[in-house]
Amino acid sequence: MISPYICYLKKYMMLKKITLFATAAILTCSASFAQTNNKLDLKKGQKYLVENKTSTQSTTEVQGQSMEVNIDATTSYQIEVTDSKDNLYNLTNTIKKVKMDLTQMGQQVNFDSDKKEDLDGPMGSTFKAYLGVPQKVTINNQGDVMTDTANTADKPATPLGDFESTGFGASMAFQTLPKDLKVGQTWKGSKTADGTITNTNYIVKAINGDLATLTLSGDMDIDKKMEQMGMEMTAKSKGKFTGEEVVNTKTGVI
Repeated sequence: MISPYICYLKKYMMLKKITLFATAAILTCSASFAQTNNKLDLKKGQKYLVENKTSTQSTTEVQGQSMEVNIDATTSYQIEVTDSKDNLYNLTNTIKKVKMDLTQMGQQVNFDSDKKEDLDGPMGSTFKAYLGVPQKVTINNQGDVMTDTANTADKPATPLGDFESTGFGASMAFQTLPKDLKVGQTWKGSKTADGTITNTNYIVKAINGDLATLTLSGDMDIDKKMEQMGMEMTAKSKGKFTGEEVVNTKTGVI
């Protein structure tokens, strides 16, 4: 049974300019965690249902031509804590559902993994390798993805980017907080992973019991190499994002 912890993370990202030499992996979403004294407090056997909503607007330059891309996506994950040892948490994370609306070059593409006709279509083939398949992920007590023991090297890139670098979405479920949290408090966090540098500014908007509402804003710089159809590609992008999180102050669960 899923525990009553239902986690919601909403991020709104605006990529102002992208130089991209590969049509796949247009986006790479990366969570950012503040360096604080507090730690996550997860227990073996706990289960979480995570819903991640992302709205992205971008302008892509491919061989000198500009292309606008808008993506509204909702992804649901089921995370279970399987073990806790030496400040590390072992998790299994299962992507349960993906729903996406994509507009590119004046054409609109809709995808809903709950619809068989969508799952059997061209876009569905890129998600089948992930949907409903439990993935093993290890994070530290600050919420950073440490290792991914699943063999996923032969899985295709998806329109949502690289699932592996975020622990298949697990990193988006947790947020460490400063001690003695107060309304109006601010701090900054920075994270570098898989060719992506993310800088985030946090402000405590409200505190209600054990729940803290944070507003966040920041910038993301992507410079990474990837292989597609036997060719090495380089993806570079810079952009800004804003969003809001509601975090359990005792456990660090969003």
